Formats: sequence, C-alpha cells, structure tokens
Amino acid sequence: MTVRVLLVDASPDRGSRLHEALVAAGYEVLGRLSEGEDLHAEVAALEPDAVIVDAELPSRDTLEQLAQANRRYPRPTVVMSERADTELTRDAARAGVSVYAVEGLEPELVRSLVEVAMAQFQAYQRVLGELARAHTSLTERKVIDQAKCLLMERRGIGEAAAYEILRKAAMDRRRSLYTVARELIDAAAPRNHSA
Repeated sequence: MTVRVLLVDASPDRGSRLHEALVAAGYEVLGRLSEGEDLHAEVAALEPDAVIVDAELPSRDTLEQLAQANRRYPRPTVVMSERADTELTRDAARAGVSVYAVEGLEPELVRSLVEVAMAQFQAYQRVLGELARAHTSLTERKVIDQAKCLLMERRGIGEAAAYEILRKAAMDRRRSLYTVARELIDAAAPRNHSA
C-alpha cells in the first residue's frame, strides 16, 4: 500500500526538492500547500496518511494549524527544517509533530523519517486506545460493584450470590453485565419529583 502524504512548504524551490524526494522514496504526494493555506481543511478533505512540513523554520501559525488539525484528524507529522531551534522543536512536539528533522532531503532519509513518524504515531494511538479501554473497564467495574452492593444490602446475601444474580440476569436478557448493573442502579435511584 502506497503511503499518501500532504506536503506543506514555505519555499517553492525547497518544496519541489522534497516533493521529488518523497516520490523517489515511494510516497504519493496528494497535494502541496503553502504555509498560509488552510491545513485543517486540506487534511479533512484529502485524508493523508502523513503530513510533511518543509520550512526554514516553521512559523507559529503553521504549528498552531498542525495542532488544530492533529486534535481533530490526528496524523503522523514530520517537520523538515533548515535550522534547529530548541523552543520551536518543543512547540512542534506540543503541536503533535512526530519527527522534527534538520536538513537532509535524500529519499532514503526522507523514507526513514516518515516511517519513524508513522510508527511512533501508531504506537501512541495504541496507548491512547489501551488507556481508553482501561478507563472504560474501570468505570464498568465500579458500576458492577455498586450493583452487587445494592443486591447484598437489599437481599442480605453475599458478594458471590449477588454477582450470580447479575450474571444470570445479563444472560437471560442477552445484555452485558454492565448494562444490567446500570439498569439496577438506575431503577433503585430515588426519583426527583417536580411540583
């Protein structure tokens, strides 16, 4: 599968060299934007696999556009710069840039930078997914425990018996244990009566 990239460049001459290097490295360049164009809209419309920014030093506006685009449409992002700047590199990382590289437009280097950016991005997305699943699991576990406590109090039974009642109700209704527990808690909640 060919990796599809969107190229943002500040200098048409330098951007042309990077465009050629990307094509030589085997990437499909979906489009080229200048630094002032609407990056967010282009990422939404073209859905590139990665975004490559080529600039002497990326502007604060470009980094802000990257941050906005990465919040809504996260993509691996590589910044190719002519000069190093510690503060700008930190700002780029906060904007969601995966790799910030100084100089070097050889196809082999470009390919390795894009591959590293994509691998880091995918690893980060997996961690975010695992964190979301862990949070959901913890939330569901709390609801199930709360429902067990409710059954234990109302029926004067132990934890194992309360769990078995929930499990059987879930099986009988063909619903998840969490859903049955949530319904039990909601049904037991005092109703607010408005006058």
